Amino acid sequence: MRNIFVLLTTLMLSPAIKADEGMWLPFLISDQQIEMMQQKGLEIPFESIYSHSAPSLKDAVVSLDDGACTGEFISDKGLLLTNHHCGYNEIQQHSTLQHNYLENGFWAKSLEQELPNPGKTATLLIEAHDVTQRIQEAAKNLMGAERQQAIDSICEIVEVEAFEKSKLEATVKSFFYGNTYILFLTETYADVRLVGTPPSSIGKFGGDTDNWMWPRHTGDFSFFRVYCAPDGSPAEYSPENIPFTPKMHLKINTQGYTKGDFTMTMGYPGYTQRYLTSHGVQEIQDVINPIVAEVRGIKQAIWADAMQSSPAINIKYAAKYSESSNYWKYAIGQNQALEKLSVIEQREQTEASFNNWIQKDSVLLNQYGKTLSIIEASYMLGNKLTLAETITDETMLQGAELVNFALETSSLFMELMEADEDEAASSASNKDELTNTIQSLYKDYDATLDQQVFEAMLQFYLEEVPESLRPPVEELVGKKYVNDLSGFVKSLYKQTAFTSADKVMALFSNPDEEALFADPAIVFSYQVLSYLYQMMDIHDKLLLQFDDSQRQLIKGYMEQNKGRAYYPDANSTMRLSFGSVGDYEPKDGVKYKYLTTLSGIIEKENQELADFQVPQQLKIIFENKDYGPYQLTDGQMPVCFLTSNDITGGNSGSPVLNGKGQLIGVAFDGNWEAMTSDLAYESRLQKCICVDIRYVLLIVDKLAGAHNLIEEMDVVTE
Repeated sequence: MRNIFVLLTTLMLSPAIKADEGMWLPFLISDQQIEMMQQKGLEIPFESIYSHSAPSLKDAVVSLDDGACTGEFISDKGLLLTNHHCGYNEIQQHSTLQHNYLENGFWAKSLEQELPNPGKTATLLIEAHDVTQRIQEAAKNLMGAERQQAIDSICEIVEVEAFEKSKLEATVKSFFYGNTYILFLTETYADVRLVGTPPSSIGKFGGDTDNWMWPRHTGDFSFFRVYCAPDGSPAEYSPENIPFTPKMHLKINTQGYTKGDFTMTMGYPGYTQRYLTSHGVQEIQDVINPIVAEVRGIKQAIWADAMQSSPAINIKYAAKYSESSNYWKYAIGQNQALEKLSVIEQREQTEASFNNWIQKDSVLLNQYGKTLSIIEASYMLGNKLTLAETITDETMLQGAELVNFALETSSLFMELMEADEDEAASSASNKDELTNTIQSLYKDYDATLDQQVFEAMLQFYLEEVPESLRPPVEELVGKKYVNDLSGFVKSLYKQTAFTSADKVMALFSNPDEEALFADPAIVFSYQVLSYLYQMMDIHDKLLLQFDDSQRQLIKGYMEQNKGRAYYPDANSTMRLSFGSVGDYEPKDGVKYKYLTTLSGIIEKENQELADFQVPQQLKIIFENKDYGPYQLTDGQMPVCFLTSNDITGGNSGSPVLNGKGQLIGVAFDGNWEAMTSDLAYESRLQKCICVDIRYVLLIVDKLAGAHNLIEEMDVVTE
């Protein structure tokens, strides 16, 4: 229901799961799936892919930033490979007009030159255990809020017990919408330093134009290094930290691949909804995606104008624009694909089949007869709430930055005020956090630009949110400005302290709760937030019956299709997918080959368009055919390739492995024709777009001259 505010961890079910479909939990994978992998070309025993006790490939794969991306160790000194766009925020944070790493790239030639990144993390999965029986026993015969409270309570107990026993981070996660529970034991390393990145003309070649498109020619990669305390344990950044030694790192294969070759990915896909009912898909298509596309389009147009006119603003807003535009284009593409691929109609057929099945048995009818009708009613009753919540989120919480600044710093301020005066260390820690947060927020902020965005977002919010689900306009902006929103915005930005770090720090230098909450940005933000919380509370009550029915529906589908292999929706836990290298035909008369080369980059070059500028050094490499050992047998230089691996957001940076478990590429995107992938796997069209590891090595070797990194890697030729 609430796609933005409630992450529904649902079951992935398909009428006919194809060989390449599936984001499988490696610790629960069946013999059937292992046998299928072997038939497709897996040459190594599965125990070398995943093992609790012995080093395995899973020890070489990490979750970056709590599931935002994936990375893989490619040396025994903690060298980590991921996507350029996964490191884009850090690259931007280190960039200045004097040292513009976005434009020129960055390469550390020694450990001392590697750049720290406060807040960036790398998390390793150590063990995973099925605790379903214990969790479900605690919630037996319970429903709704009572059931959820019981589950939350027992999960906390399980996590505490696991931590006390292992001294590892312990988290219980739900799968199959509450039909399965898994305990994960992990370790998180918080000292992750930037090692190397190509310029954006390579790492983002094609930009928004080529995003989600094939053929692709993007060198979407960057390097980081994980550091630890001298004893090997996780630690915050310190000059005394040393490079982390992983239990396993990946070997790099430069022999490449051919059409039909087996491929495997391991990573941390973030979020799929592959068994939403037809009503859920309809809500995404009709309500959520159109709002996302329209609001972000307005905001991005304002940003783009300012970025084009000012190099300083361009650096400040590069990462923000990239993050926003990625989901903006995704929402547009997903809606086009939903309609073209008739996803809603397919779901309706599945639901009709389920209803026909339960009608034939009175026991089944009694158990499952009301599930779909309750789910449908929940969507109907919550439709206006979803509309209002999505608009509020996109315009107020993700629109102008002023609102978030006010909310985040006021929250930290309250923590500071509530700290026990006798706990000086705690109080000092809160003050440091407040200072660091303020400095971080305002480092890449322009108040004049944000004011333009705020006015556009406020206009949309007031026009599109139903009056009953937002503050009255006269209360929100004051009677004086009911017909003069521009005047209200100018007054707000003139009076508030939240337009600069210096003003905010001055406000907090002598803590005054009354003065803080009288600030007009705080007053405005809390009015909006108050209505949002009211909507969410109503929605939560609707979800109580919805959750129970969704869990029952999934259980019913599994009973209806006994003997079929199932995998759960993505929820930022480690998954394995397998497929093969291959072409695809997006439409009649068109066939896309599985491989692109450096020739395509030169063909696309357009120095008048920012997305298609080519570095002079790369053109020289092309002209001289200076490809070293990385070229194909026909003399071409590979850049990107396609596989049928099943991935989604969070898989960015995932290693693409051959049948021997060796690294041949890095996953970074999906294709436009299958933008329904978070909701449904399209076997004919769905492709994983990968950067060829040989192109990565070419850039590191020939363009960057970072031979120290090449020497550190474990490169094999067979």
